[in-house]
Amino acid sequence: MKNLLVIILLLLFAAPALAEGPVITTGGKTGSYIKVGHNLKALLGTGKVITSKGSVQNLDRLVKGEAQIGLVQMDAYAWYALKNPEVETELEIMGSLYEECAYLAVNTGGKVLNEDDLQTVKNATIAVGSKGSGTAVTWDYMLKLEPEYKNAGVIFTGGTRALGKLVTKQVDAVMWVTKPKLDGKMAQTVLKNKDLKLVGFNDKDLNDKLPTTGKPVYQFRTIDTEKGFLNDQEITTACVEAVIVARTDTDEDLLESVSDALLNYKQTLVK
Repeated sequence: MKNLLVIILLLLFAAPALAEGPVITTGGKTGSYIKVGHNLKALLGTGKVITSKGSVQNLDRLVKGEAQIGLVQMDAYAWYALKNPEVETELEIMGSLYEECAYLAVNTGGKVLNEDDLQTVKNATIAVGSKGSGTAVTWDYMLKLEPEYKNAGVIFTGGTRALGKLVTKQVDAVMWVTKPKLDGKMAQTVLKNKDLKLVGFNDKDLNDKLPTTGKPVYQFRTIDTEKGFLNDQEITTACVEAVIVARTDTDEDLLESVSDALLNYKQTLVK
């Protein structure tokens, strides 16, 4: 009788959690990942969307069973899989959402003027966002592909605060990862400031392939930074896919619905 009461109590406590549907772990409060999470929840008709510090925390939550669906960058997935091989069987990549590109801002009067300088200039520093952020993980994974980047010291600061330090030459470069379109605050701040310049990551060593797919982690894209009759300007940089990942033990009907959303309603997901 006692065991029966325990089982009943456990079921009663579990019921609200089950009713909430899957936990979808996304990103910061103002980023694009949380918007995708809420759009996915709406398409599924169920779920709970939670914020996170980025791809690594999302993967941690998925592996621990604290979430069933997460949004991650493919380079973060590759980086995480090197340290946690179990993700290859415990997690499933459901499909891609869009590309995100790595951008680099430098001071026009500074000692670092491009990504090559990060490999060669003595005592150069680069701001890569907070620890565990998508940008910090991208930088860490790039280090594995191009070891010479290790010559640059890392500063864990991001956003416009980092750009302020770049203007005053407290850091030599600022890195961030975002959608290719240069309409975000970071890119616009750089493009409008005469003391700053936007450059890309175009080192050919950044072409490693995922063992699971045989595809390169990064693809190089040429992006216009300015258009005009005589003054077109562009940069070439490394871009990576943002994907939806799910636990393989998630309900089959739910996984089917996520797959359907990615295949047939992607524009609704990413709007």
